[in-house]
Amino acid sequence: MNTRKTSPLLWVVVVMVVLALGAMTFFAGFGAGFGTGRVTAPQVAAATAQVTRPDTSALGGRATPAPDPVDAPAAPAAPAAPDLETPEDFGLIWEAWQALEESFYGEMPATPETVGGLVEGLLRAIEVETGEPLDREQVADAILTAALQVVEEQTDGELSVLDLTRGAINGLTFQLGDDYTYLRDPEEAAFFNESLNGSFEGIGARVAEAESGGVRIVEPFSGQPAWNAGIRRGDVILAVDGQDISRMTLQDAISLIRGPKGSEVLLLVQTEGQDAREIAVVRDRITVPAVEYRMLDNGVAYLRLGEFSAPATEQVRAALKSLQAENPVGLVLDLRGNPGGFLRTAVEITSEFIDEGPVVIERFKDGSEEVFQAERGGSALDIPLVVLVDEGSASASEILAGAVQDTGRAILVGATTFGKGSVQIPDELSDGSVLSITTARWFTPNDRLIHGEGLQPDIEVSLSEEDIAADRDPQLDRAVQYLLEQN
Repeated sequence: MNTRKTSPLLWVVVVMVVLALGAMTFFAGFGAGFGTGRVTAPQVAAATAQVTRPDTSALGGRATPAPDPVDAPAAPAAPAAPDLETPEDFGLIWEAWQALEESFYGEMPATPETVGGLVEGLLRAIEVETGEPLDREQVADAILTAALQVVEEQTDGELSVLDLTRGAINGLTFQLGDDYTYLRDPEEAAFFNESLNGSFEGIGARVAEAESGGVRIVEPFSGQPAWNAGIRRGDVILAVDGQDISRMTLQDAISLIRGPKGSEVLLLVQTEGQDAREIAVVRDRITVPAVEYRMLDNGVAYLRLGEFSAPATEQVRAALKSLQAENPVGLVLDLRGNPGGFLRTAVEITSEFIDEGPVVIERFKDGSEEVFQAERGGSALDIPLVVLVDEGSASASEILAGAVQDTGRAILVGATTFGKGSVQIPDELSDGSVLSITTARWFTPNDRLIHGEGLQPDIEVSLSEEDIAADRDPQLDRAVQYLLEQN
């Protein structure tokens, strides 16, 4: 494109953005990227020093800027980029904005979406006026450069352009309306990969955000550092090495808790009904236990699968071999709270229970699909089976649950599953960050959509907070009852 022709157009675009920035502080990507936490898994984050899914916080609210009164067409007073004047006609924007806020039947878009629409409309008007397309990449560079200038003027201290750029990318992905397409910075990507590989260095516990702030211990791994130091389920970590974490995101708090094997971390721990106390924990190399299994008193075997990590297949096979040596009358497979993991692991473990036929259908937006078939030779093809599910059973958990339900191999007991049936492909960028991109949807063997729907249990049983506090498990009790009734 001819530079002489584009420069005036870019001048107008930059003025437009500076005007918008003066009213709201952040342009689309920056506002959405830094003001928004992304939800990509149902609930619990994995293992002490990391999360298996980036599920650190809910979507953050964003305030809509107050426009000028209708009878004051001048743009709101705000710092402007050097040597740029705000065209008087831009006051029409704020007149329209206020009119929409007062009269529009429906919710106004949040600030980033609104400003993005203003800029897009401006660019289209320019293209109509000039009769030629704009170089959108060049325009975007000019807009973001102007945005950085204004932000630097309105904030104290130095800003990391790299961090702001990552925030802008996440702001872009936010506009897609897909919680599973987003950017992980290099540290977050490392957490994620370590989790799925089944080991990391830390204190050895599954954690989640505490409702009142801090990090709640969901499950301390028996015999590992947190457990050995006296930390138990339900305890809340409030500070790490004297640093308050009550207002941090889960990911940031975890980054402080994790650390190299042999190093010591001082945790301020709150146990319900007691004063907070400091506990020193020596970090170690943690192997995430994917499975827990035992024989119940009534001859029913119980196997809990925490996640579909890389080591999970062999751990499940070993557990099934051990349990079946006890000649159980049936098996309860517990997938409650399991956030998923590797697709290949899901197919392998499902194949322990289903000998042939499809496990899951992966369908792309163009209608093409790939069908993943069960692998022959499973070790638990005939044992009566019940699968426990709940609102935290997601992704790979739903693949297994959907397959055994559709084929009649087992029934589901518990609550409707999370409904995360989409496929993400990681794309590593030049700075080491990883862009997770949703590329397909999963369907059960009977062509039921998982995503956004979840799976309905055959027998619905709720689990209340009172049940948990009293150490009762009516969902497991009902599963056992069903198996005993079949004999």
